[in-house]
Amino acid sequence: MKYDFSSITDRRGTGSFKWAQVEAYPESDAVYPLSTADMEFSAPPEIRNACAEFAQRGFYCYTEGDGSYKKDICDFMLRRHNWKIQPEWIVNTYGIVSALHTAVKAFTDENDGVIAMPPVYAHFYDAARLTGRKLVKVPLVINGGRYEIDFAGLEEACKRPENKMLIFCSPHNPVGRVWTRDELLRTLKICRENGVIIVSDEIHFDITKNEHTVISNLGEGGDNCVICTAVSKSFNVAGLATSNIIIENDRLRRLFTKQIEADGYSCINAFAYPATHAAYTACDSWLDEMNECVNKNFEIFENALKSEMPEIFFCPREGTYMAWLDVSCFNIPDSADKADFFAKNTGFIPNDGAWFEGDGTSHIRVNLAVAEETLRRFITALKKCYDKYAG
Repeated sequence: MKYDFSSITDRRGTGSFKWAQVEAYPESDAVYPLSTADMEFSAPPEIRNACAEFAQRGFYCYTEGDGSYKKDICDFMLRRHNWKIQPEWIVNTYGIVSALHTAVKAFTDENDGVIAMPPVYAHFYDAARLTGRKLVKVPLVINGGRYEIDFAGLEEACKRPENKMLIFCSPHNPVGRVWTRDELLRTLKICRENGVIIVSDEIHFDITKNEHTVISNLGEGGDNCVICTAVSKSFNVAGLATSNIIIENDRLRRLFTKQIEADGYSCINAFAYPATHAAYTACDSWLDEMNECVNKNFEIFENALKSEMPEIFFCPREGTYMAWLDVSCFNIPDSADKADFFAKNTGFIPNDGAWFEGDGTSHIRVNLAVAEETLRRFITALKKCYDKYAG
């Protein structure tokens, strides 16, 4: 490989949210976080060099996503996703979580229903609950060991006039599904026929094993879709706190932009400007190699589970770099925090699946965007824990 995906870096003391978790354990040198969704791969050198050059200029001023910035985004979407967008469709926010809150406030009123599909990224729930909306859950269903959308439940929820929005996750975090075109078309059709706006979080759309299609790029038009994208997950620059929200519908875009003004923000992070340019013009090879590395890690992990820990249900990975594991075979007290249990018994900290709600109470989420050496250490530690506590 041209790029380095094997180095192991201790990121304690850097302000990293994920690495700060190890401080809760007295013997923190022996604990490694596999939780929060940022990679243990350094950002591409092209991005690091672009940001370093920008830093040397000495001006970190109010910055906007101008014509050049938007052209890079349009070119990337066409090249990597066969998705032709227009520069005027792009609206910037301080990350996708802030965009979700903005969208809920822009497109719904208090006490309106906002639909989500558990288990899912918990900030979807916050965007509804913390803004005074009613959270409407349509849980995913498991069919043959694979999570699927409950279309009957979705249609029933969308038919209720008080439910105005679906916050959709594509690819899905945490279960790792990359929805098929048929699944996307059915979702789009149900929402469109019932006047429900789709706010689709597609932040992981560059990190896939199966082919990903943007839900508004199905030949059906994106008039009821708000597509949330960012360079953050794809190139490990989440700390730049910048996202590119793509809204084809003029009316929805005006409402969204008006809410941004009401929320009091308008600029992008100054370093997001050179980082986005480098990411979307010079980092295709890095992205390809990163996906190859993640695919290999999942293959190693899946094979180890099947041969050595068969009672752990592993949801087959189609996208993202997060593994969703059913660990109900472990004898863990119901009151126990599963992240803490595995940290103390393996030396690795996952996410407790309860955070994602739905059937997450029996799950953990594990970040596999790590060096292969780290992954193999985790497998060895998990096997020892499995032998002691499973069954």
